[in-house]
Amino acid sequence: MSKARFVFLLCSTAVSTHSIAEPEFRDLFEQDFAAAIILTDSDALTLGFTDFDPSSVLNIDNDNIGSQEALDKRKNIAVSALPLTFELNDDDAFQQRVTLRFSALRIEDQILDVPDRHTKYVLGAFTGYEQEIKFSDHWAFETGIGAHLQYLHSDYDFRSPTSKYFQSYFDGKIVNTSVWAASFQPKVGFNYHEDKPWGELKFKSTFNYFSGIGWGKANDGDVGTPEGWYWSNEAKLFYDVTDWGRSVQTIYTSIRRVDIGGDTLGMLGSPHYYEGTIGWLMTPPFQIQFVDNIGIGLSINYGSDLKGGSIVLFFNQD
Repeated sequence: MSKARFVFLLCSTAVSTHSIAEPEFRDLFEQDFAAAIILTDSDALTLGFTDFDPSSVLNIDNDNIGSQEALDKRKNIAVSALPLTFELNDDDAFQQRVTLRFSALRIEDQILDVPDRHTKYVLGAFTGYEQEIKFSDHWAFETGIGAHLQYLHSDYDFRSPTSKYFQSYFDGKIVNTSVWAASFQPKVGFNYHEDKPWGELKFKSTFNYFSGIGWGKANDGDVGTPEGWYWSNEAKLFYDVTDWGRSVQTIYTSIRRVDIGGDTLGMLGSPHYYEGTIGWLMTPPFQIQFVDNIGIGLSINYGSDLKGGSIVLFFNQD
């Protein structure tokens, strides 16, 4: 929750203790659910376990690539996601698969520069069906439909005299409470894939739209209907360096542009951003079910409120 918005909510509460700005509260829950959808989708945004400001490290005077404010915001967000894919057939011309993803998002906020602490958790489970129809040697048309089930819990510690004055109005209403959301997410796109003697070249353009409903104890049950969209265009290159038996060592690079709209704008603060990634991938030396590759790399986000760099871990990168 931003400082300006929190001030607005406090003023609204002071004006009327019987009719708190419930539409504003509803917007907050919608933005949190939408943020969790895009932040846990590795095809849309990459966050790692160690963050840094590239403009400071590289001595670049460019606020679009990083800032201390953006770095602090990134450090207050922790994302974990486990994606699983199950192929349903072996037909190269018409591929079908089922996808599963389990995720956890933690967001830490400090409100009004006072010692209050606010931690939000969003747990999510996603399942979807996808199909690829190949219409040339390298191009395929992709469609899919999926469903999200999300659980959000807010844990607020009222420490300052100011916040304690308003505690009875907010406690259990928008903080120290929990809500649920269920959303459907169709997608459509085009994929390009070309095998090279040295590895693979891929291009992917995918448009995702999601819309859902929310329910729970917060805000007297009025927790909104999360809705948004994001359009990702990404080029990937896989360069095979060497083989160690069954294990293939690969240099991975990608660059993407993501355009976003709806409730997703609340977290990212920009209608579009860019992201570049480079890393090292390794297929396991022995066969492990559901594990295609693992690796480590470096990702840089340009142009959003989460601009900056991260060291990331890869799992089943394709």
